[in-house]
Amino acid sequence: MTTTVSPARSRTGSKPAGSHLTGTGAMVRLALRRDRVKLTLWLVAITALVPRFYYAAVTAVVPTPEALAEASQMIRVSFMRVLGGPLFGDVTTRSYFLAAYWVEFLLAAAIMNIMLVTRHTRAEEQTGRAELVRAAVVGRHAQLTAALIAALIGNAALAVLTTAATISIGFPFGSALLFGASLAAVGLVFAGVAAVTAQVTEHPRGANGLAGIVLVTVWLLRGAGAMQGQEGGPLFWLSPIGWSQQTRVLAGERWWPLGLSALVAALLVAGAYSLVSRRDLGASLVAPRPGRASAPSWLRSPFTLALRLQQGAIAGWGAAFVAIGFILGAMTGGMEQTNLPIFAADADFGRAWLSLMVFTGSLYTGAFAVLSVIRLRAEEVRGRIAPVLAGPTGRPTWYWSSLLVTALAVVVLPVVYGAALGIGAAVSTGDLGLAGEVVRASLIRAPEVLVLLAVPAALLGLAPRAMNAAWAVLVYSGFIQILGPYMKLPDWLVNTSVLSHLPWHPMGAFAPVATVVLLAIAAVLTILGLYGLRRRDLASG
Repeated sequence: MTTTVSPARSRTGSKPAGSHLTGTGAMVRLALRRDRVKLTLWLVAITALVPRFYYAAVTAVVPTPEALAEASQMIRVSFMRVLGGPLFGDVTTRSYFLAAYWVEFLLAAAIMNIMLVTRHTRAEEQTGRAELVRAAVVGRHAQLTAALIAALIGNAALAVLTTAATISIGFPFGSALLFGASLAAVGLVFAGVAAVTAQVTEHPRGANGLAGIVLVTVWLLRGAGAMQGQEGGPLFWLSPIGWSQQTRVLAGERWWPLGLSALVAALLVAGAYSLVSRRDLGASLVAPRPGRASAPSWLRSPFTLALRLQQGAIAGWGAAFVAIGFILGAMTGGMEQTNLPIFAADADFGRAWLSLMVFTGSLYTGAFAVLSVIRLRAEEVRGRIAPVLAGPTGRPTWYWSSLLVTALAVVVLPVVYGAALGIGAAVSTGDLGLAGEVVRASLIRAPEVLVLLAVPAALLGLAPRAMNAAWAVLVYSGFIQILGPYMKLPDWLVNTSVLSHLPWHPMGAFAPVATVVLLAIAAVLTILGLYGLRRRDLASG
């Protein structure tokens, strides 16, 4: 009697178990389900800001034909083209909206894609989840393919939503569609960039950092190209952001520059597949450097260990603050000559501009603070905190040491930013005293950022699974403070913003009562976080 054994079939369908794409469909569904909240928030936020920025522009910046002409002239002849512009075609409120804000939407689309692809590739490998998934009938390329398909779906949704949003502010359908497609094109390019950087480094932070460096580089190339000519010079064409702007929405529209984005995205994706085939799961193309056989004596305390772990992030943010601060400060000279309604009629427009930029620095520093505390939760989830706490270091010592390093950083970083901002302003205006004035103004706003730091610290102890709610607090505070006056929101609602209690004008004004209250709130929230941390179980890793 003989028995015939038929070949086993893959549980995922008729594809052979050896196919590199086996299980891709299931991985796509999993990625979209896991990202149903994060991706939705990104799409809603970017889409909602289209009519909101347009409304703010037409009501506060260019409410009259005279203001529109002056603002447009400033973009054409000043350093403002580095951040916005160029201004294509006839001067209208909609062309001004594109010149002033288009770059910001393109940057947001790029960041959304970088984080999405890294989250579903390198982050999955580092946590070990990718190894568990690959133990089933899942192909070698399924995970990367699923991440890219999720990015493609996200960008398609972004294009549709932003097309509808721009139609709502009066854009013709074809122009609105081209605007939405321009955002999706940049998103796809940086999905490809993240797919490549995810193969290069061992950690998701490193992959995000490399992709961020690429993003900053192409942004700077676009800015340098914008200064070469009214409609962009040769350097403009070296940037995917520039390609999207060169579609010239509302001014002789053309779709072909988006073909460059599609071509580069395809090349990057092909490169990512080639790289993923050349490395082991969990490994990286750039091998991590082995540490020393013994740690130096200064690393023996929890504080110095926390400083060592955060020094790379602090240095990176500091370098970015220097570059951004100097560029923004260099625009002060042009602002002194303006008469835009966004500032009070009797304001010193140069100092009013610097006050606004100092506030912007608080937002940047708040983002650093939130990321730093979220990193602590990530370290806990990955099981790296348990060995530290198994020794003589207790939870309170670890908690206070880590937060103290971040707290010192959110005091030092505004000083660095303020110094760069002040030096740029001094160079553009010839007023050397601005440097010290801006540094003082930046430092005075530190209590706001300490509250933004304390919010995720409290969540770390009391509700660690809700850590991302700290982003909601930061975004809400910035949104209410910047757009609240233009939306004519009631004072009580504006005062719910963390960033609404220290004065903007005059620059560097000190409010002792508000400062003490903010510091007290930060202290209470931080203590509540420690209370919760001591009472809950650690994540098992």
